[in-house]
Amino acid sequence: MAMKATPRYPDPDRQVDRNTTELRTADLEDADEGVRRGGVPHGAQGLDDQAPAGVGGLLRQGVDEDLHGLPTMADEALDEESFAQLAEFTLRYPFAAIWALASAGEDQNLPDDVIDEATRLFVKYFSGKLPVWVKTSHAGTRETIERTHRMSGLGINAAIVLFEHKRLSTDHVRRHFLDIAEQSPVPIVIYDNGNRGGEVDVSLYLELSAHPNIIAMKAGGSDLARLTRLCLFADPDFSVLTAGGGQILTGLAMGAAGHTAIPLLAFPERAFAVAEAVQGGDLERARAEQRVINDFITRMPKLQNREVHGEVKCVLEIRGVINRHVSAPFMAATEPQKTEFEKLIEQVDLFCKDKRWRAQ
Repeated sequence: MAMKATPRYPDPDRQVDRNTTELRTADLEDADEGVRRGGVPHGAQGLDDQAPAGVGGLLRQGVDEDLHGLPTMADEALDEESFAQLAEFTLRYPFAAIWALASAGEDQNLPDDVIDEATRLFVKYFSGKLPVWVKTSHAGTRETIERTHRMSGLGINAAIVLFEHKRLSTDHVRRHFLDIAEQSPVPIVIYDNGNRGGEVDVSLYLELSAHPNIIAMKAGGSDLARLTRLCLFADPDFSVLTAGGGQILTGLAMGAAGHTAIPLLAFPERAFAVAEAVQGGDLERARAEQRVINDFITRMPKLQNREVHGEVKCVLEIRGVINRHVSAPFMAATEPQKTEFEKLIEQVDLFCKDKRWRAQ
């Protein structure tokens, strides 16, 4: 099956020229040279919205890592040792970028100073290895521009911007994104999610996709007609990233440049197996791998936090990466629930114990 053209992402070692915005690319197999210099995840542009409290990954025609659950201690303080462990684990896999602190996880509970410190830690442990994309948006345009400049000073490679107003017109949305893109020192990645922000017309996104400093978007939701139009008609140099742990195959098969989802960090082996199968044109295998993921998501204990960062943290604790603490009012998995996770992981062979795809 033919794959969509490789997306472009910014080189973390240089300033972006808005007139010639140029992004490094790499094939799935070429993780060290291309993906690790700054691009989109190799098989799942992250895990659609949640990993530890604040990070995520990207699969490029493949994956992007989505980190919405930050490594914290029992008192909710940031746990730098766990940040280091999380980075070591993440970098075993050919993710294309880190999608962090972007509206769907515990970051919504955190004050700006804690988000700034979390950003510093993401940059410390991932910079030069994977591009770090962090949400900088606020409701106001000026506030978003100011915050984007501040976060750029902390070393992020791109700013994630969600239009947060529910009832403003297309003209308002256009002005908001264009003002930010023209004044941002780093590329802009649009976060499209009507559950968390405004409903934006696809035609406007297609128009914005031609702007040299707007390089990509995460298209949330499961409206296939909307997603297909974005994937097929956006500017050729613009990367459309689909989302959701249960939609990796759907997104990549319709031509998305990559995929991002919270759960990708919990089962990167399965996510990359789906991406590899799609790239190789083996849809039967891709469906089989996606079924394992969907079976796990359907049957896993539900913590009722609205997002699944608590569930992902529990799986990462089982994997020995970080602990499962979450910030109040969210609920962490109990010991009986952790035991249920362990049994289910074994039943479905979530980590591909007996499969060919392993961490490199």
